[in-house]
Formats: sequence, structure tokens, C-alpha cells
Amino acid sequence: MNQKNYLYFCRPILSRVNKQMDYIIPFKGLSIGSHLFNFEIGETFFESFDYFESERGKLTVNLELVKESALMNLFFKLEGNISLKCDRCLMMYNQHIAGEFMLIVKFGDAFTEESDEVIVLPVTESTIDVRQFIFEYINLLLPIKRSHPDETDCDQKMIEKLHNFSKQETDPRWDGLKNIQLD
Repeated sequence: MNQKNYLYFCRPILSRVNKQMDYIIPFKGLSIGSHLFNFEIGETFFESFDYFESERGKLTVNLELVKESALMNLFFKLEGNISLKCDRCLMMYNQHIAGEFMLIVKFGDAFTEESDEVIVLPVTESTIDVRQFIFEYINLLLPIKRSHPDETDCDQKMIEKLHNFSKQETDPRWDGLKNIQLD
């Protein structure tokens, strides 16, 4: 019995794969010197990662790849806005982020990460996928405290509720300690 196996791709899966392929740089055919790559980061980029706080944002990534005979230097410059949840009022707001990062790519026997800024690719590799590096750099640019730049932009009903719940009443048994002078 002669049976043929066929592989079918659904449109959503194929489009997700194509979006991931956009961040793969074929460096084997590049000449020694500087090469520029520009990436537009949008919702499809963020949707491809699990456990990211936001799926909305628009960023541009300018990548300069400097190829040398034994290694490559990748200079990332990221800038744009990302939608985050405010820590004060839980409403979404736009956060501007910008930053620059450098990645050194060496060649060796197997893939290893020597440090945060240095990776080793196998000599047999001909491409590098920069998608994960861009994602990590975006996360590094996010502020620790995420809130509207001006508190008046926050949801005033939520701020009022927070102020009502944050009123602290002191236990009268401890009031006597307020009068102690330690000098």
C-alpha cells in the first residue's frame, strides 16, 4: 500500500511562524563590516510570548550588526511606547521606553551564554534569531514602579477608595510610646 503523508498548515499558525521568521538574520552571506536592520515591534510580537504583562505597544528597534572575521557585535537601539497597568489605579497607560544594548556573538563548538552580553554560536550556524534578545531588552527597560506620570491621570474613584482603606488607626495601648524621648 503506497501512502503519502501530507503536512497542512492553518493560516494562523503559518502567520505566527512568518512573524517569528522576521527576526532571523542570515549572517553567513554578509560581508565583513557594518549592516543595519530595522524592526517594527507591535502586538503580534508581544502575543508570541507567554507571561508578558502587556500585549500592546509600538516600538522600533534599530540593529547594527558589525561582522568581523571571528565574531559579531550587535548594537540594539530600542525606542517606543508600551501599554502597562498602573500600580496605583490599575488602569492602562502608555509608558515611553528607550535604551541601547550590545551583544557580542562569538563562534565555538556549541551554543553557550558566557554572560549577559556574550553568547557563543556553533560554527555551523548561519543565522541568528534576535527575537528573544529584543524581548529581554524590552523587559529590562520597563520601570519597576509602573504608574501614570501624573497622579491626576489616574482613575480618581480608585484613588479615593485607596485613601479610604489606607487610613490607619493606632492602637491606644501604644500611644504612650510616642512620648518617649531617646536623647
